[in-house]
Amino acid sequence: MIFHDINYYKNFDSIAKEVFKLLAHTIKVNTFVITVFDQSQSFIVKSFNRNANLINSGDTLTFNQILCNMVNENNMELVVIDNIRDNPLTRDHPILTMLDNGCYMGAPITNEEEIIGTLCAFDIKPYDFKGYDEVLLKSLASLISQTVIIENGIIRDSLTGLYNRNFIYNYFEYNKEEFQKDMSLLYIDLDNFKYFNDAFGHDIGDIVIKRTAECLLESVPEDSYVARIGGDEFIILLQSSSSEDLILSTKQTADNILEQLSNMPIQIGDKEHKVSASMGVSFYPEHGNEMITLLKRADHSMYAAKEEKKRIHYYHS
Repeated sequence: MIFHDINYYKNFDSIAKEVFKLLAHTIKVNTFVITVFDQSQSFIVKSFNRNANLINSGDTLTFNQILCNMVNENNMELVVIDNIRDNPLTRDHPILTMLDNGCYMGAPITNEEEIIGTLCAFDIKPYDFKGYDEVLLKSLASLISQTVIIENGIIRDSLTGLYNRNFIYNYFEYNKEEFQKDMSLLYIDLDNFKYFNDAFGHDIGDIVIKRTAECLLESVPEDSYVARIGGDEFIILLQSSSSEDLILSTKQTADNILEQLSNMPIQIGDKEHKVSASMGVSFYPEHGNEMITLLKRADHSMYAAKEEKKRIHYYHS
């Protein structure tokens, strides 16, 4: 998730450039990288190479190819290796099948006490890292961590982890390369959500919202965007595909979402409760070229669905 979202961070590039500039001025190794992890790979999201291009932005490497996973396995503590071939931690490391020797220093990048990546210094020859180098790398890794937290909060909903209203309203700015693709917008509003808050309290209401978010993520194609724009209102953006009809795929996805929601049990005490939702749908560019227009028309259709006691209402001019 972080790897994908970094493309939407407005200040990350400038922070990374300043970090690399300071590191390059102080630590005389060839390469500095910022990585993010998934379960088995490390994605190089930013890199600086002084001379030889050892590691480049956009590279994807498995953990056993590089040393970043050592930070992940070291309880998020700094890892400092002046000489890879002589250090007990790395003298049998698979990286030595590709290199004669080298050095490595890595500090964790974290998000809410979870390691999500590293800030690393690397070279293919030994280097005597100083105490000041270690303090500097840890401090700059902390700066990047705070940048990620702030930037993530700008585009993500804190309760559900879905994209938020700000992201949706700025979707076309964030995804300029997708601007020419046809798209459908699904505006979803839970029916009688106020009942859960009034009858059982806002803690239960939050559980309903989080369960709904999980259900939506499980019910849509992988390349969809799922957002919570406030309260019990959710937005899904479905991209067109050359291999399928957008109207047909939207109908199939919309029907599946409402079916999955209706089958989602909410256990409160010894009773099981059900949720339902109403949905309005608009299409880009048929119903508008701006997000605000698409949202208004899908919202209008959603309320029409509620009034007509229908599950889904498709906007029409």
